[in-house]
Amino acid sequence: MLGFPTNRDTQRYCTERLSMWNWTKNLFYQLAIIPLFLFLFSGYSHQPEVGGQQEGFALAEIPPYARHLKGFTICLDAGHGGQGHIPDYKRGPTGLREAEANLQVAFYLRERLQQVGATVIMTRVDDSYVSLSRRSQIANESRADFFISLHHNSISTPETNYTSTWYHGDADESRTSLDLARYVQQGVADALCLPTAPATGLYSDKLIVSSGFSVLRLAECPAIVCEASFYSNPQEEARLRTVEYLKREANGYFLGIARYVAGGFPKGALIKPQHEAVIRIKTPKIQISVADGLHERGAWMLKRQQVFTDSIRVKIDNVNVPFHYRRGEALIDVFIEKPLTNGIHFVETGLVNYYGNHSLPSAQWFKVAPPAASLKLNATTQNLPFDGKSYVRVTAKVFDAEGMPIADGEPIHATTSMGRIVTATAFSQRDQPSDKLAETVEFSQNGTAHFYVHAPTQPGKATVQAGYRQKHESLTIHFEDIEGAIVQGHLSDADTGQPIPNAQLHAEPALTAVTDTDGHFFIMTEFQGDVTFHFTAPRYYPQKRQFCVRQNGATVIHAKLQVIADGVFAENVFVLDVQKEAPATVQLIETLEQMLKLAGAKVYQVQQSGQKLSLKDRIANVNAIPEEGYYFRFHHTPWEKNESAVIASHYHGNRTAETLLKQILKQFNDTLFETAIETVQDKTTPEIQHTNKMAMTLEIRSLNHANTSPIQEAFAIFSGVWQALKTDTQLDAGKQKRFLEYFHQTK
Repeated sequence: MLGFPTNRDTQRYCTERLSMWNWTKNLFYQLAIIPLFLFLFSGYSHQPEVGGQQEGFALAEIPPYARHLKGFTICLDAGHGGQGHIPDYKRGPTGLREAEANLQVAFYLRERLQQVGATVIMTRVDDSYVSLSRRSQIANESRADFFISLHHNSISTPETNYTSTWYHGDADESRTSLDLARYVQQGVADALCLPTAPATGLYSDKLIVSSGFSVLRLAECPAIVCEASFYSNPQEEARLRTVEYLKREANGYFLGIARYVAGGFPKGALIKPQHEAVIRIKTPKIQISVADGLHERGAWMLKRQQVFTDSIRVKIDNVNVPFHYRRGEALIDVFIEKPLTNGIHFVETGLVNYYGNHSLPSAQWFKVAPPAASLKLNATTQNLPFDGKSYVRVTAKVFDAEGMPIADGEPIHATTSMGRIVTATAFSQRDQPSDKLAETVEFSQNGTAHFYVHAPTQPGKATVQAGYRQKHESLTIHFEDIEGAIVQGHLSDADTGQPIPNAQLHAEPALTAVTDTDGHFFIMTEFQGDVTFHFTAPRYYPQKRQFCVRQNGATVIHAKLQVIADGVFAENVFVLDVQKEAPATVQLIETLEQMLKLAGAKVYQVQQSGQKLSLKDRIANVNAIPEEGYYFRFHHTPWEKNESAVIASHYHGNRTAETLLKQILKQFNDTLFETAIETVQDKTTPEIQHTNKMAMTLEIRSLNHANTSPIQEAFAIFSGVWQALKTDTQLDAGKQKRFLEYFHQTK
């Protein structure tokens, strides 16, 4: 047994502390004849110590209602691992690390939960660093029912000590998270009985960060952060060093979670149409059964499902819809007046039972897929040479009676009587053409499916037929001598093999094309002779290849393009800023922006050249950028002997930013400077403390350094970020050289 406190232990512990004054007064009246000094001594000797072991404390009792935890999956996130190398980071007055206390409480809580049959997922089980996004990802991948991040707090006033619990957004955004937060807050606060209490122990994460804590925002289940107590309080730090106190805290979490689950979870279940059903009508009658989460346990209750009628909400595709609730039958009727679009529709039912518990997130859906009224079939060309290598794209488009495309994911079949037909997916997997007949199935996207018919080596004609359910259509492809020539092919990523859409193909004279969604292009031309083709696509290095185009034939090109900088910059956002505008800094930012955009990143400048915004306005501009990303503030100064050449600062304890900056500094050290470089755990810089991006500053002391240039500095920064984002392997020197050469070509 772990030796957890029982309910009676906790009650006795709190009662003894809170009633001590009344107890001493009664004792004084009863023992008035005892000398005052003896009374004071005996009163002091009976004062219970916060966190001290109580009689019977080692007897772990699990309350009966905790049995309802069986079958639930709970993700425990012990905060702040892997940062022990920072001397003053998250430590108490005598050096206790918050990360260690967090992990020990998580271990005790895990064992407690497992005792009653819950499945527990840990984001870490040792002193390792796990990024905020990865913690949420672990919870989502494990399909956790609840995510609980365990923490302890710190503040500059050592007397402060209370329990607080944090949820995402406001009450309407986080109804289930608030339910969980209330129970955990009460459980931990009651277990520890700390001497002070805030006006409310529940806090929105948007009080700290305008977008909220990412670890909560990205979780797909009810998620909270609990700050159990303040390790900055000297007495609390001492208690957090004891096993029994950590177990008491873990038991507070356990009881809070168990009481929450004991309240049951109301649920609305689709019965017409059923969950995952495929229906053919666009204005279905939707019927939802209501359960309060308690009747199913066989509880002695009123017959009616005990949900608050006026709390019911029904959303279809995240939009509230009108409904009628039949209380006696526990059924919700939803009548759809406006026709639904073809495809999948999500239904969410919001309920509150008499324990106050809201419905847990539940993905219920049905699919609208009416019969096809028409099927249109067309081909890029209906004449191909019988050369055994050319091919033609055949497109099937299917519409319902209202002229709308059929639902996505519907199977469309195709056959050919001659040559070979393959789907776009099979083609991208490098299926080779042959004379073997084939039937293929492609799943619709926006009502459309693509197939590729490959030419045989003898003349003839093929009947290509496509069908969806009972609807079929056909066309004829002739394999014969053609007038002119065909240039066609496919562009793909050299590393992944994925098709590259919207790539440009250009050659003189007037041979141009753009690849389609499957990475294919097709050109009919009267030109013949040698020609050089240029292939270009965003985020990829361009490529040139020479071919000979011949009449009555097809030139088939399968080109592979190399992605720039391993593709790691794609979809990343960088915000660039200057502390004090100087020519070297302006050139650095402009050069770095060009490099980042060349690699596919999205780049913002906080202020344009010549602007002089206040610090407040600069921070406001950064926070107004909607995407998450990286913020860099640059500053150039002269270098002095025996000083560090580059000083990089980041938010105190942000391991991801620290790792990124170390990679940047390594590039500076390897390529530009032989003097010291350093990172700083920043606690004061406003841009670092108050921007909502991953914020960093770089002071580059190179104004009097003849061997460096803004281009070299920009490339050192770019390469450092490249390495940090790449993570898996070291940078390839050849790839770095190729990027720099290409950058100079584009300037």
